[in-house]
Amino acid sequence: MKTIRYILLALLPLLTACADFLNVEPEDSITMGEFYKSEANIRQNTASLYTMKSWQAFAHQFMWMAGDELSGDLYYTYDQEGQFYYMSFGANNAFLTQGWQGLYRVISFANNIINTMPALARANGVSEDAITRGLAEARCIRAAAYYHLTEYWGDVTIVEDNVAMQSAILRRNTQASVYRFIVEDLTYAMTNLPATDSQPGRATKWSAMGLLSKVYLTMASHLDDPRSDEYYGRARDLAADVINNSGLSLWSDYSTLFDIAANNNPESLLAIQCIVAGYGYGNAHNCNWSRTSCADQAWGDGKGPTVNLQKQYEDGDLRRQWVYMSEGDYYPNINKADGGYTYHIAVVDEQGNELETANEMLAHCKKYCIGRAADCDGGVGDAQDAGNNIYLLRLADVYMVYVEACIAGGTATSDPLALDVYARVRNRAGLTPDADNSITYDELIHERRCEFALEGINFFDIKRMFYRNPDLALAYLNGMNREQGYYNSDSSKKTSRDGYTLDLTRALITVTAAQMTLPVPGSELTAMPSLADPAVDYYAN
Repeated sequence: MKTIRYILLALLPLLTACADFLNVEPEDSITMGEFYKSEANIRQNTASLYTMKSWQAFAHQFMWMAGDELSGDLYYTYDQEGQFYYMSFGANNAFLTQGWQGLYRVISFANNIINTMPALARANGVSEDAITRGLAEARCIRAAAYYHLTEYWGDVTIVEDNVAMQSAILRRNTQASVYRFIVEDLTYAMTNLPATDSQPGRATKWSAMGLLSKVYLTMASHLDDPRSDEYYGRARDLAADVINNSGLSLWSDYSTLFDIAANNNPESLLAIQCIVAGYGYGNAHNCNWSRTSCADQAWGDGKGPTVNLQKQYEDGDLRRQWVYMSEGDYYPNINKADGGYTYHIAVVDEQGNELETANEMLAHCKKYCIGRAADCDGGVGDAQDAGNNIYLLRLADVYMVYVEACIAGGTATSDPLALDVYARVRNRAGLTPDADNSITYDELIHERRCEFALEGINFFDIKRMFYRNPDLALAYLNGMNREQGYYNSDSSKKTSRDGYTLDLTRALITVTAAQMTLPVPGSELTAMPSLADPAVDYYAN
């Protein structure tokens, strides 16, 4: 898939009367009737749905600002990016707008395939099997984008045809409607996608089934819904099907799970495909998160795991070093030419000059950070593009979905399969399961946080908690004391943790229920004021 030409076919006119998120510039003009002549042409176009170029506006920055800063895992305080850490963002935050428009951009590409491809392909004699498979891929990706949209923004506009909606007065649709729409897309995808694909990285039956299990789990977490128990059952059954029948397994080595070598491994159910081809084509985490000494381009000196996240890892947890760097950690795959890289919170030369300064977390990010081009055989470019994929869904997530579905609205589970898959995740981390043969809800949330930290999804776990019990979720977030950081209390010990003191005097960052749902971007409200109106159901019944 990495060599397939990018053809992003959103041939939409720019109309000043429509909402900004419906306006998508075409990246390649081509006559559709002349293109869809074979199954290969369809697959060439659906391949574009997975690319970082399609997901760039969402995944370049917003994904980690919302997913990791909001969840209390990532410390960063600069300007509008830091507003997600402080929970002080407003409707005019530029990155909020990028995230919203970026997800609708993905949806528009999927819609174009869904609405234009079948008739044109049939006219050219392409088989119905090929058409159905292309539709299933597009609907799977559309569902993934809508899942992110509704978990961040709640009630959002369902757009099935961008061209038809150009002149419409848009309203937001209820979250329940969006869930139903996602379920329909994923059910179609699950039914019509193959169990395996000759091109690793494409969505399969198991991708759609795994994502659908997580969607049902999210729906079930609304405990006031009379169908909550039914949805927990569906989530449990679908996740069990993936676990028992897919033949997929966890990647054995967590230390390389986020490197290029692990791209499209058996644990990767759905991922943004990244390549080194210039700005917008590759994974920008390496640039955004790396410390200066670890990459050719690095903006990560001021970022790091929050103090609270650092406290979550047990002694002996093999994941910790590959999530974030702490004093004395050694990385043989970074700065290979110099024999590897040993992390120190500060680096001082013989004259006492700081070559690398400590940040306020006394730690820096490691996950998705893979060094320089020479460290990974050219897998890092000079335009914020690295070749390691960005996960949207991992098998380990489906394992944990099964566990959470077994707990359901209760407090613990002793289900044998839940115990088994929970143990698989912990065993890879070098840890053993608890001896009491049960998994509590609190233990599950803790384990998910450690496993998926800095992957942009932990805020969704907190949202499910919020649906179950708003007070519990707010207490969980506010109990993190995310405002805490270190200051240098002994300038003679710049390179030792002993020289730093945790500052307990900072103003509290308090999260409220209103902040659990992001505001519709101000630019969208200006272009389409009706988006501020109460949400309406998308379905008649």
